[in-house]
This record gives sequence, structure tokens and C-alpha cells, in this order.
Amino acid sequence: MSFRTIGRRDREYPALLGEVPDPPQQLWLSGLALDQSPALAVVGSRKGTRYGLEAAFWLAKELALSGVTIVSGLAKGIDGAAHRGALEAGGRTVAVLGSGLDVCYPAKHRDLLAQVECCGTVISEYPPGTRPLPHHFPVRNRIIAGMSMGVVLVEAAPAGGAMITARLAMEFGREVFAVPGAVHSPVSVGPHLLVRDGARLAASADQILEDLGMLRSPDPQHPPLSLHPDEARVMGVLEAEPLLLDLIARRAGMPVSTAAAVLVKLELQSLVSRRPGGRYATAVQPGRSR
Repeated sequence: MSFRTIGRRDREYPALLGEVPDPPQQLWLSGLALDQSPALAVVGSRKGTRYGLEAAFWLAKELALSGVTIVSGLAKGIDGAAHRGALEAGGRTVAVLGSGLDVCYPAKHRDLLAQVECCGTVISEYPPGTRPLPHHFPVRNRIIAGMSMGVVLVEAAPAGGAMITARLAMEFGREVFAVPGAVHSPVSVGPHLLVRDGARLAASADQILEDLGMLRSPDPQHPPLSLHPDEARVMGVLEAEPLLLDLIARRAGMPVSTAAAVLVKLELQSLVSRRPGGRYATAVQPGRSR
């Protein structure tokens, strides 16, 4: 791993980051050069649920396919899923560390760090050799929020580090998006609090892009991609009357885990709605009848 440094006067320094109070005077970098393409942070709990991990991966992938750079903190859980989603799309991703670039934290993300360095950029305001001390992470969160035009919060406890990032984004005048979750889940509390305080509800990448004024008009020569075969199978068995996950999986002829993952993707595309009692039904589309 080779390192370089940039200062605030360098063209590679993120323009948005230079606008926040007390921006880093110097950044350490490895990997590809930073560019000024639009960037969104996707962050959340280190203890993300299966739903949260799927949502972070899917949103990051779809946003990256639209040319957005995905910024996150390489932490366990939601952060890692966001980086992987961007990499799956062949897009750009930036990992902001709370340690020196030569100190991988968590250690289990060493392979992920190498992938980000190969296809994106790893940055830190701490020099090589700096250990990942607890007080470094709230400080590094201002970089995640500061270099991004908005922050997407997937799952977070009320006092978690991801909530610090989202609150900082609000202070910086950036857009904040919150992905809804189950009302009984402790990691849904953070996003739901943000919605109460004015954050935008985010159920799909298109919704986020539309709110940012970045959604491209449909191209008649390139119609939207058709559903994945598994998605089509699930949509084929869903009814307007809510069905339990086990019944959906049985009728679709697939494992429950696969059906659950497919339902998350369909929900993020606003094709499926989750109802009380863990039931799912087709979403009501304007002007559409069944």
C-alpha cells in the first residue's frame, strides 16, 4: 500500500469538505485519485440486521450504477455492505478511516480494504501508524458527512456513530435520508428519529436521486431492466392480500432466506409493501388496479 498526501489547496481535495467548519488541512490517501463526482454517504449500525445489510448493499449498488460515489467508514455491518454494493456495481467508493491507512480496523475487513483501494480511494486525516482510538471515529465522521452531498442512514441506535454522521450532515446543510425499518427493532430507532426531525424517507435509490435532482429521464431507446427471475417468481405469487414470508417462499419454490432477500429488493423498488405481522403484499401503484 502506497500513500500520498493532499492539502486544501490541491485540486484533488474534496470541494464540499472544504466548506465545513474546521476541515482537515491534510488528508492521507491510497488508491485511485479523488474526483469531484457527486458523492453520497451510506452509513449505519455495526450490528445491522439482515434486512439492513441487504438494504445498504442494494441502495449503494443502485446509486453507484447511477454514477454516484459511495462514501462510508469501512466498519462492520452497514458500512461494509455499502462498500460491497458499490464494488458489485463496478462503481466508485471511498472508505474514510479512523486510523492510519496502514492500520485496518476492523481487521476482518482487510480484504475489503484492498478491494476499495483497488477500485476506489481510502482516506484518513491520521498519519500512517495511528491506532484506531475511540475518539478518532466521531472526528472522522465529519469527513464522511462533509465530502458528501447527502447521507443515507440505514440502521442506527439513537446514540450510535452513524447518527453523529447524520446530525453533522444536517448541520452542514446536506440532505439526510433515512431508510425505514421495523418499528420494534432497536436499530430502527435512529432512522425513525431522523424522519421525525426532518430527514427524507428513502425507500429506493431512484427516490434519493429524485430528491437530489439527479434522476435521469427515462430513455425510450434503453427501457428499464426487467425483473430478475427470482424477483419475477416472488411477484407472481404475491397478492393484494398480505401473505406471510413462509407461504411466499413455499409458493415461489425457494428457500425462506432467498425469498426474504428478494422481498427486500422489491420493497426498495416500491413494488412490495410490508404489512403488520411480517406479511407482504404488492404495493399499490398510482393508476393501477388488480
